[in-house]
Amino acid sequence: MKKLTILFLAFASLLPAVIYAIGEAGGTEWPQGATVAVELRVAATIGTNDQVKVSGDVLITNQGSQPLTIQSPHNRLVLAFLVLDPLGNAVPPKGLAKVDPGFETHIVPARSTYTHHFESLDFLTGSALFGYDLSPGTSYRVIAVYRPAGPQGPGFTSQETNLEIPPKNKQQ
Repeated sequence: MKKLTILFLAFASLLPAVIYAIGEAGGTEWPQGATVAVELRVAATIGTNDQVKVSGDVLITNQGSQPLTIQSPHNRLVLAFLVLDPLGNAVPPKGLAKVDPGFETHIVPARSTYTHHFESLDFLTGSALFGYDLSPGTSYRVIAVYRPAGPQGPGFTSQETNLEIPPKNKQQ
């Protein structure tokens, strides 16, 4: 059994691994001149207890002729949402939890799209999960900010997207 453990450890040491300290965001090499297009699709419903439920997709399109390695939107400092109220004021996000996510990348072939589905406008900073408390019956403007190579790489934004929150459910 001891030989098997030593063999496993030796094999594991040969595998590529990326480990970052808590709160540290990792970078990914980004080719000179590479660009992605970011599209945001978002919708809202009113759930039980009149809770606002927001879901949608961030579409990340490799506009180049070579495959790109992009970071997962679940990584630290990679995806964020900017929300504006009906008067154009920035809605402050609320801290939801301390987190220590894993690190992932995806390969997007040339002129192809990676789709990230989400069930809330939550996003990760260096070590915290943030989100928004939105009001029923209100219209918001939302922008997605995506950094495919991590915090040191370029950032790309979606066009501003209108998010209509339906009014509260009527009591029966």
